[in-house]
Amino acid sequence: MKKILFIILVMQLVRAQSVDAALTIYKDGFGLIKQPVSWNVAAGKNTVKYDRLTEGLFADSPFLDLKNATVLSQRLERDVFSSGSYYRNRLGEKVDVQLTSDKEISGTLIEYNANRISIKTKSNIISANTTNVEYISVRHNNEDLNLRPILAWDVYANKPGNSRGNLVYLSSGFDWNANYRMILQNSSDKAVFIPEAFITNNSNLSFSNLDLNLVEGTLNRVQHQEAKSLMRSTAELSYSDADMTYGTTPTIDAIGDYYIYDIPYKLNIKGKESITVRLYDSRDVSYKKTYLFKNYERSQKEEPLEVELEIENTQDNNLNIPLPQGKIELFQSTRNGELEFIGEDIIKQVPKGSTAQLIAGRAFDVIGKRTILNYDRQRKSEEASIEIKISNVKDVDVNVRLIEQISGEWVIKDESSMYIKQDASTIYFPLTVPANSEAFVTYTYRKEWN
Repeated sequence: MKKILFIILVMQLVRAQSVDAALTIYKDGFGLIKQPVSWNVAAGKNTVKYDRLTEGLFADSPFLDLKNATVLSQRLERDVFSSGSYYRNRLGEKVDVQLTSDKEISGTLIEYNANRISIKTKSNIISANTTNVEYISVRHNNEDLNLRPILAWDVYANKPGNSRGNLVYLSSGFDWNANYRMILQNSSDKAVFIPEAFITNNSNLSFSNLDLNLVEGTLNRVQHQEAKSLMRSTAELSYSDADMTYGTTPTIDAIGDYYIYDIPYKLNIKGKESITVRLYDSRDVSYKKTYLFKNYERSQKEEPLEVELEIENTQDNNLNIPLPQGKIELFQSTRNGELEFIGEDIIKQVPKGSTAQLIAGRAFDVIGKRTILNYDRQRKSEEASIEIKISNVKDVDVNVRLIEQISGEWVIKDESSMYIKQDASTIYFPLTVPANSEAFVTYTYRKEWN
């Protein structure tokens, strides 16, 4: 389909931009914008307007906190420019139409919809599919065109002068997520832990000299109506790192039951742009590696074991900080100092004192095999004998956790190793398998019912 180019004389589309605002971004895809505003007002009643708004503005959320004037009423004007409605409102007016066949038609616009356009010339009525239209030119009459929603207020001032305040509103189009990187040091249980925040401005509004806060937590929400504009920013989606030359990281405070990260420097974020900033300074931490073999009561299989890494969020481990939920990328530092990607996972919210658990992938040199040696099911009972073999061909000892899930009411007997009951349907056998060796675990479970 050919792209239709609409030319309107004297009209210019200007990208919306906010200056000196404060923005708080929440995890649910929305933000709170606090925009400084000012107007020169006369004594008595005035009407003031502001249009540098986001297209995702929640229509019922804006409020104006104004000094030296009293707000009497607030209106949201959402009659923004749309090419379809604009040309339908120009029926009966003179237009110039350029077709893709290079034919130009001048005359009176008598029909316009999504499929067809009709022009009355001096001698004919010409109709064409809109897909065959290169552009439409209409003689603009200098009327004001709203390119974005406009907020307008009737205010009353006791005396003339400058009235300053803050416009506060909620808007969709903003999001952030924690993004961690962990660099495992070669042949040790040490790692460098790097907590960052990936911030996305999907709105049409660009921000300069911005104060930014990030909130971690899930807030209760109600339905809002968005004041969508049909104008879109020409900014492209891009990725850039914030300037970290300040050598500082966000401060963190509790607000009620949530945490807020205050970015301690000004930012510039374009519409449709993403940036990355540090949540905390990088930390040297220790981690524990365990190989997992997970099975259900009647499964038989042979496969590489999952690699689990545990990171204690404690003062002793150089952390003890609130860790928001987010993605973690794992890298291995090689002998020659290079970094290699070795997996990724999602970390759930990790409060102080808790432990983060993540799966890096599956081990090449640690293999588990589970075999059902005997299975006997009667009318009111069931019994099975299980053998599990772990083969470790690595040159180091490995810690393994054999996880067995058994439903119903059961008892374990004839176990060859000590087991731990995790919950009503899960037990696990902790064991250490020496380098270049095999380990075996056998046990029998029995279930009875009436």
